[in-house]
Amino acid sequence: MSEYHNTKAEDRVPLGQKLAVGAGGFPIQNGGLIVQYMAQPIFQIFLGLNPALFGLAMTIPRIWDAFTDPVMGRISDRTQSRYGRRRPYVFVGALAVALTFLTIWMVPQSMGDTGTFLWLTIGSVLFFTAFTVFSVPFNALVYEQTPDYHERTRLMFYLALFYNIGNLCVNWYVPATNWSGFENPLVGARWIALGLALVVFMGMGILPAIFGKERFYEVAQKENKDIGFMKAIGQAASSKPMMGLVGIVFALNFCGTIAGSIAMYIVIYYVKSGDVASGLVLNAMNGTGFAIVGFVGIFALRWLALKYGKRQAMFFVLALTALGGISKWFIFTPDYPHLLLLDAVLNGPVWVSLGVIVPSMIADLCDWDEHKFGERREGIISSVFTWITKFGTSFTFLVSGIALHFSGFDEALGAEQPEGTITVLRLFFVGASVLAPILAIFCLKLYTISEDSAYGIRNELEARRGEV
Repeated sequence: MSEYHNTKAEDRVPLGQKLAVGAGGFPIQNGGLIVQYMAQPIFQIFLGLNPALFGLAMTIPRIWDAFTDPVMGRISDRTQSRYGRRRPYVFVGALAVALTFLTIWMVPQSMGDTGTFLWLTIGSVLFFTAFTVFSVPFNALVYEQTPDYHERTRLMFYLALFYNIGNLCVNWYVPATNWSGFENPLVGARWIALGLALVVFMGMGILPAIFGKERFYEVAQKENKDIGFMKAIGQAASSKPMMGLVGIVFALNFCGTIAGSIAMYIVIYYVKSGDVASGLVLNAMNGTGFAIVGFVGIFALRWLALKYGKRQAMFFVLALTALGGISKWFIFTPDYPHLLLLDAVLNGPVWVSLGVIVPSMIADLCDWDEHKFGERREGIISSVFTWITKFGTSFTFLVSGIALHFSGFDEALGAEQPEGTITVLRLFFVGASVLAPILAIFCLKLYTISEDSAYGIRNELEARRGEV
């Protein structure tokens, strides 16, 4: 184990600032997943949108993100204003996210497949554009809060705390739309969306913009601005540590979300024999289990990362996840429905690692990138990871839609699916769950930044351009 370095007093982030910046984790978590989570039961199950069209509607906005995320990162990196280069976008973006999210659920009930598809697609494009304006500068702002290797992990603890509160809540939004007090699930979705727009996206989203600090703003203004946009993207994306982290994030989000999107069908049509209401509740209970494990995991992963280093902690989590993927074949069973709650114990920690360990590793990567290329560009680096996350969760619905079609699944048949259909879905479910951590372990080998090298890079940077 490498030498443990003590954090300087001036590098520590005050508790109030940690809480305010960390609060942004709630809208970040909800914003990244909530459209898919709510749209699937509302647009596909309640409104009857064709699964292939639904998958396409979820994919198109992420293709759009392929262009908007890096552009937003570059705009934020190069912005000069009295309020900084991150905070103005976080503030305005939070308001735009709230408005566009609410609009999605105003879809008329009798538009037919084409009209419903267009409404969902256009609404999602607008929402994710607004979310890009918010999320890319927000993530960059988080990386700027401290230059210290260990304090970054401590800060991410608070980010992950709010992220997991969001994860706890997001699993109950869909069951809440089925409350008997609502005329139908679509009406319920509109009321839920209104509350989220006001409290989560607007209320919590603006806190980082108000209380966050841009410690690297002055350094960025003095740097060489001659590096072009495409060259900057190429430099950031092609570095070995960056490729390693990108691979980890993509593998977990792409394969993991495929498993998550199929899980609802496994729970409803296999474990609960076609009982939609009961299946949704059990699925929400499983999601709640993930959130509970997540809260415990925040403390455990913080301790592991501080004591043994970020790479070692990440390897442990990925190995546990591979074991959890194999277990899905046995614990998702109609004989013992609640046995599936063990899923959270084995597979919950990996999602916590994406909120505690990986962001802290990205912050260290920003130092490595500045050291090698001479430019402070958290925005570009942040955009790569936000896009990979969105990409990984968008094509999953296209893939899962293909899996449903390939399996011969027919919603109208309920639990009486054609022979072999559920088996095919279970194979997709387990296969994706096992493949994700195995790929991520191989990618982890590319990330070579240790505690000692991180502090060495920081010392050289401060000798070159001064402290922040």
